[in-house]
Amino acid sequence: MKRFTNAQKDKTVTLKKDDFATLCICAIRYCHGRQTYMPGIVRSIVKPYISLFDNNDITVMIDDCAFQRRFNLYGDDRIDKPGWIDWEQFLVEEMARRNRNERR
Repeated sequence: MKRFTNAQKDKTVTLKKDDFATLCICAIRYCHGRQTYMPGIVRSIVKPYISLFDNNDITVMIDDCAFQRRFNLYGDDRIDKPGWIDWEQFLVEEMARRNRNERR
């Protein structure tokens, strides 16, 4: 049996950067179209770590948002849609900033 005493003590988990990005992309995808509090929570967890994602990860999330927009999968127009529009704009601005080689 493997012991995780350090992780249990400080309540942290260590992931490879690529694994973390994949996990976050999956969490965001899961939230698309959900009419609950979860999309806002997941976006608020992912957003501060955006600098850890590579350009491809950001592009994937932008493409996922575009798909959601094309097929009107936002959820409620008044409650869910504004958060998803803000999220997509945040991602687009992040890519533009990177393309200008600005640092966060």
